[in-house]
Amino acid sequence: MTFLRYFLYVLGAALLSAVVGGVFASVVALVSPEFVKGLFSPPNDASLPRYAAAVGMIWGVFIGAGVMGFCLGLVTLVQMARALTKKKGEDRAPDV
Repeated sequence: MTFLRYFLYVLGAALLSAVVGGVFASVVALVSPEFVKGLFSPPNDASLPRYAAAVGMIWGVFIGAGVMGFCLGLVTLVQMARALTKKKGEDRAPDV
């Protein structure tokens, strides 16, 4: 069950990052269309804000999934360290 919960965390973070990335890229395209044209080289007949939103959503998915995966990896390492430390403490004989 923990695996499913962590998977849903990664999925939610990736989708939220995609939305944020798409909105941010669309705003950048509205403010500075020259920057987006030089950075992405969209097709001539494409709507620049829509094209930037699509590219921003793709990068948002990659970045969001990577960051959330890294965070969950750290949480897993901390949980493993706690379990090993707790087990090591139980193995010791009490000093009398």
